[in-house]
Amino acid sequence: MKRILILLLVVLPFLARAQNVSWRFFDRYSKAEGFSSVQLERKMMRMMSRQASERGDEKLSELFRGLESIRIVALDGGDGQQFMADAEALVNHANYHFQMVMSESRDGQVTRFYLRDAIPPGYSELVMLTSGPKETVAVNIYGQFDLKQVSRLSTIRPKRPKE
Repeated sequence: MKRILILLLVVLPFLARAQNVSWRFFDRYSKAEGFSSVQLERKMMRMMSRQASERGDEKLSELFRGLESIRIVALDGGDGQQFMADAEALVNHANYHFQMVMSESRDGQVTRFYLRDAIPPGYSELVMLTSGPKETVAVNIYGQFDLKQVSRLSTIRPKRPKE
């Protein structure tokens, strides 16, 4: 029993660090001047899951139940070269094992999606990087999901208040 406890104490910090490899990037830029950020954590995902279930959208409810967090950082203006260079360094780092799963270029905007298997097993991490003259944004989604499910998030639009 002592050996198992000691092993857990030694291994857990490495597992936690491996799980959160991109969080340091998002935390750094979310606090930086000239950037806007949104962080949706586990409790919010559970609330969104309940709302989707109440509206009868069980697929969306299931997606939100599996998500642990969504982090978004956007450049408010100015030059995003260093921001994108840091983001690209993150997803291209050999130890993190991100694989590009999709790339799109339209009207000077380039969007790339990167995916990796995360820890614990069954969890995934998706990073979307968009840069160009219209916007410079990085999005991180972490949890239990598949790509087909995550594509549902792009269909969600906030309702504008009536004027």
